[in-house]
Amino acid sequence: MKKIYLVWYRYKNDTEDRIRGAALNWERAERMAINLEVYLQLEKQEVEVGVKSYLHGEMFINPENCDNRWGKDEFEVISESW
Repeated sequence: MKKIYLVWYRYKNDTEDRIRGAALNWERAERMAINLEVYLQLEKQEVEVGVKSYLHGEMFINPENCDNRWGKDEFEVISESW
């Protein structure tokens, strides 16, 4: 099974993640999350961003049962320039 990586954000008082994008690898998903954070900060929004992974073709009824979920503080250091 292939993984799919979903880019999420959460406003300060939210109780659930809001999905704003998808990628087929974690590097691209993390870059997308950082770009989303910059965009939302330009709009004066205070948000937390991150990535969560799911298995392609599988349904998860409970959103907390995703394969893995991580926030910006856990992103890998990517040496290439964006």
